[in-house]
Amino acid sequence: MLFDSFQGAVREEVPLAPYTWLQLGGNAKYFAEPTDVEQLQGLVCLANAKGVAIRVLGGGSNILVRDRSFDGLVLHLSAPAFEKISVEANQVKCGGGTRLAHLITRCVGAGLGGLEHLVGIPGSVGGALRNNSSTDEGDIGTWLKSATLLSREGNLVRVEGSDVAFSHRRSSLDELVILDATFELQPGDVRQLTKREQTFWILKRSKQPNYPARSALAFIDPDGISAAELIQRTGVSGMIEGSVQFNTTYPNYITANTGATSEQVLALLDRAQKSIQQKTGFVLQPHLVVW
Repeated sequence: MLFDSFQGAVREEVPLAPYTWLQLGGNAKYFAEPTDVEQLQGLVCLANAKGVAIRVLGGGSNILVRDRSFDGLVLHLSAPAFEKISVEANQVKCGGGTRLAHLITRCVGAGLGGLEHLVGIPGSVGGALRNNSSTDEGDIGTWLKSATLLSREGNLVRVEGSDVAFSHRRSSLDELVILDATFELQPGDVRQLTKREQTFWILKRSKQPNYPARSALAFIDPDGISAAELIQRTGVSGMIEGSVQFNTTYPNYITANTGATSEQVLALLDRAQKSIQQKTGFVLQPHLVVW
């Protein structure tokens, strides 16, 4: 096997569906769960040397794997080395593989505010930073002090938060992996922060299906209006393609029922996108990243 020197860390022909919210798609030719940064670097360097394509898998909430297999290396950063959290004064450092929910709970428990409004947003800290996760209360990028990245060539790169460009659901953090991030937060009362976190959690859960429901967010909200409102306004809510449909209760979510395929998801999103553009002029961008 190509990755024989990484015995135990790499498996072949691993189904990717169980790692995604929609639970669809084919296999990864190579699937790696490195134990530390050094092993991760070695995997990336070898893959590059052999011309093997690389993808990084986080929480799987925004990933759509095509029905055919992915002919490359998928990196899953699930080891403890990528999920560490440490607190010093008003700064919190965490691994890029840390679940965003875990980071928020730790910050609130330490009496540090700023991120609690993001509770209920799925995925990892790395994914949240790359996509600049946000609510009406603000975005995650506001609080970033610094980050360590792994380039596509396998090199470590440190960036200051002030040098990163954040915009609506976007950031300039486009290297292969966000290894860790340090946030500078605001000291606050633990009880008040806990109440805020609980309030935002209840609000967020009221707007999304319970997981696991084989559901995923369909479109990114454009500036000034929600995708859900556009979906309802244009009659897209409930639209069906094969065994995939828009959720009628949570309009901006699609649900994959028994027999669903990734191609059906893509066809449904394309139909919805064209219908909304034709009726409103808005060109919605898919939330799902297609592998």
